[in-house]
Formats: sequence, structure tokens, C-alpha cells
Amino acid sequence: MVDELVSRRTRDEFREFLVAHSKKREIEEAFAGAGIRKDASYLPAIQSERRLLVEQYYQSLDFTTRVDILRLLNAYVAVIERAVHGLPDAFDRSGAEAAIAKLQENLEKDGFSYGDGTILPRRPELRVLLEEPRSISEVTRRAIFDELRVGQCWWAGELDEDEFLKRAGYDLAKLPSRDRRYPDMSADLWQHRVNNHDWDDYWVFTDERIDLLGATDQMFLRFLIETVHPAVRPNTDQAHELVVLYNGHLEVDGWEITEGRAISGKPTYFARTRATSTVILPEAAHANDVLSNEYVRELSGKCDARLLSGDLDGAVTVARTLLEMVLSQLELRLAGASGEYKGDLSKQFKQVARLLRMDAERPDLDDRFKDVIRGLVMIANGIAPLRNKLSDGHPRVRKPALHHARVVVNAARTVSSFLVESYSYQLERGLVHDVPPKTELGKVKLRH
Repeated sequence: MVDELVSRRTRDEFREFLVAHSKKREIEEAFAGAGIRKDASYLPAIQSERRLLVEQYYQSLDFTTRVDILRLLNAYVAVIERAVHGLPDAFDRSGAEAAIAKLQENLEKDGFSYGDGTILPRRPELRVLLEEPRSISEVTRRAIFDELRVGQCWWAGELDEDEFLKRAGYDLAKLPSRDRRYPDMSADLWQHRVNNHDWDDYWVFTDERIDLLGATDQMFLRFLIETVHPAVRPNTDQAHELVVLYNGHLEVDGWEITEGRAISGKPTYFARTRATSTVILPEAAHANDVLSNEYVRELSGKCDARLLSGDLDGAVTVARTLLEMVLSQLELRLAGASGEYKGDLSKQFKQVARLLRMDAERPDLDDRFKDVIRGLVMIANGIAPLRNKLSDGHPRVRKPALHHARVVVNAARTVSSFLVESYSYQLERGLVHDVPPKTELGKVKLRH
């Protein structure tokens, strides 16, 4: 018998949380919004209407399959997000915080972690089952690591190993120790690389906690890109030689690392797919840029991965989510909160355009630029119904062709890039200003 990927304990905890803290409509929105149907024929002896409703949604799911678990996790994200946003108005805030923390604790016991509006698998076997298909093979990854070993190229450059790994997205304090004397990987690393120095210099390539051989394409590429960042490897010639080495192996899997914007006269790099005719999100102009948001970059990478793997339905779905995420982030920064649009991208776009002082009603704007704005509104307005007809987010009317999926991905990226660059330009010149969030979500204590 195949084990259930989300335990009964966790499912019961979410059910009871929904019964205690949600209206019937909110339960329906969380599950139906994640693409989960209700089995109305399932009628166990349950008196509570909301408890029965949750069980009817559960009844339609197979908790051992990838597709159903991804849908369930998306529903759980919606549950947690709604609860977090409602904390400032909660009658018993401390009780609500404790209940949210209990949900996260149960997810962690199942091998998942919640953060930044998403639930991610943490155990290697779960990552293999649930994360995006990898297009960069283990053969390619091992070949790159072998060349670095043979050439005695130090992967951490000018940084200490823990500093480098932090830049590459790893929180060592949250990873386990393999030495029972120490509480986490951070202490483990200090003991075996600083105090005793009894680990191999290239331990990171095969350590199962870092998991570079099994990581998603985006995490693997991020590691490589950090090795050639000027803060890590200030010698530009050495960085360029490494990029050439990487690309010699990556090209067979459809990827390349290419030069991006310069920092203090030294180039930075970013990864992109080869020969896919796709628009690439520009590198973030500064650390607070919307495009520096890890989730935004992850969504962009998922668009490429799904195009490459032939998951064209998924590419359309993720492209729409990417644009919606960028619009929400911009509105949050400029207005202090993101409105409720119920999927109406056109309405959301018009609000962000107004906040960026470039809506078509401004009398001082050139008519030709107004035409551009109207065109962008039409693009935003067209992506949502295209998603409904072509994607895996709704019952599909028709299957998208590659050029259909590609044009949606390119459109979403083009509009996202234009909006963020306009925001950065106006922010630097004092034409617009960031507004503090209207809620105190930053004070919420959640377990990660």
C-alpha cells in the first residue's frame, strides 16, 4: 500500500481549523480555487455542515498521488494566507496565531514547510515526487562538479562556506546536523570545516541536505550563478572561464548562463533557456526590486521548465500567476494593501497603472503612450480567459499549442517587466513613494 503524502492527522487539523475559523463560502473558495471538486454523494454521519463540506472535498482526492496532493497543498496555502491576513481583526489574536502555528507544525511533521505564501516539500523523496520536473540531468550536474574538482576551483570564492550557502538560498540553521552533538547544520559545518576540517573540500556537491544533484533546476542554477557573482569571485576573467565551463555542459539540457547587468563595472549573470524564443525577466535593479522576490523568480523559472517539459497547460497557468503576483506586489508597495479582484487582471492592472501615474486618463501623457497602455490592458485582460480555456487551472476547452503557451508566457513577462521598471524609475526620482503596509503582518509569529 502506498503511503499517504499528507497524513490524516494534518488533514483533520486543517478541517477543524476551517470549522472553527471559516465560513462555508470561504471553505468552498479554498478548495474549489485549488481545482478540487466536491463529492456531494459522500454523506457520512456528520452533524456539522462545515465539517461535512470539508470531508466531501477530501473524499474526491487520492492522497497518494502528485496531482491531488499539489491541489490539496494549494488549498492549504489559501487557508493559511486568509488566516494570516485576518489576524489584525481577530477577536482572539493569540489563539489564532497558535492555531496557525499548529497547522504549520503538522505540515512540518509530514515533511513540508510553509513560507512566503507557498508550501514546499523538504524531504528528498517528497521533492522528487512533487516538485517541477528537472531538465538538467544528474549526468550534467556531476560532470560540472567533476570539472570543478579536477581544476581545483574553489566553489565559495572569496566567501566563507556558510556565507556562500546563505547567498545561494540555504538556511543552515533549519537543516539537520549529521553529528548528534550539534543541533543543526550550521554548527555541524563549523565543527567539520572550521574546527576540525575533516570534511572533503567539495563536500557540498554530494551532501544530501544541500541536495544539488536532486535540487530543482532553479536551485541548481542559482548555486552556479552565485559562484560567478562579483561579490563571490571578483576576478572577472576567472568568472568568465567558469561560465564557459558551465555552458559547455548545460547546453545539452537546453540552458545557458549569460551576462546580465554590471555591478561596479563587473558583470553579473543569470540563467535562461536556449532556443525557446521566450522573453526573459530582467535582473532585479536593486535588492528591494519586485523582480528580486524569490517567488517571482521561481514562477518565471517554472514557466521555462514547463515549456521545456511539454507541460503547456501548466506554462499558461504559471504565466498568469506570475503577472498576478507582480501586480499584487506593486499594489502592496504603492497603496499599502492589495485589493480583492477575484481574478480580474484587467481591473487589477488598471489600479496599478493609476498608482504608477500612467493610466490612460492622464491629460499630460502622449497619445501614443496612451495607446501602449491600452494595449497592455488588453494583454492583461486577455491572459485570464486564455488561462481558463487553455490551462490546467479550469476544465479545459482546448489544448494549447507550443506557440499559444509561449505567447502567453512572453506577454506576462513583458507586462511584468514594464511595470516593475516603471515603478523603479519613478521611485528613484521621487515621483512615487512606497506606502507602509496597512496591516501588521510583519509582527505575526509563525513557525518556519
